[in-house]
Amino acid sequence: MPRTLHLIKHGQPTLVPGVPAHEWFLAPDALVRLPDLLARLDPRPGLVVCSEEPKAKATAQALAAALGVPCRPMLSLHEHLRYGQEVTSPDEFQARFRRFFAEPGQVVVGEENADDANRRFASAIGAVLKVNPQPTLAVVAHGTVISLLAARANELDAFTLWDRLKCLDVLTLDADTLRLREPS
Repeated sequence: MPRTLHLIKHGQPTLVPGVPAHEWFLAPDALVRLPDLLARLDPRPGLVVCSEEPKAKATAQALAAALGVPCRPMLSLHEHLRYGQEVTSPDEFQARFRRFFAEPGQVVVGEENADDANRRFASAIGAVLKVNPQPTLAVVAHGTVISLLAARANELDAFTLWDRLKCLDVLTLDADTLRLREPS
């Protein structure tokens, strides 16, 4: 039977000006749609793995508790590096990321380009799959790196995928090929 990988974007964080995004915590109501996410996880994961960023870790811990499965944080599943990025208007944010995805070999947002972020995240996902034999795994991570990996594996436009991927959203993939699976 083919293995399944659910890539899940963390819940909505509280945006704090002057604080790097990787230090943000979940907003107070960030997990109210967790039951909707649970309903979309088919098949159910036997393990939840997550980025060590607070917003992803808190999302993963709540998800794992709801599923009754273990939760394991792992290095290298973090968002693309952008320590100094300030909070901007939604239009400016969109413009920056349109360019980030359009120029993957250039550092245009933060300190890591799209190609490097994708290589790091893809390698971490490979390690997750290698050391965890469960037939279905969930990985709670971040929209940019999830979009880079899924778009490249499925020949999709990464910006469009990123723009559509909302907080507490999931992409379900065949774990061996990283091809998107249609919801059942």
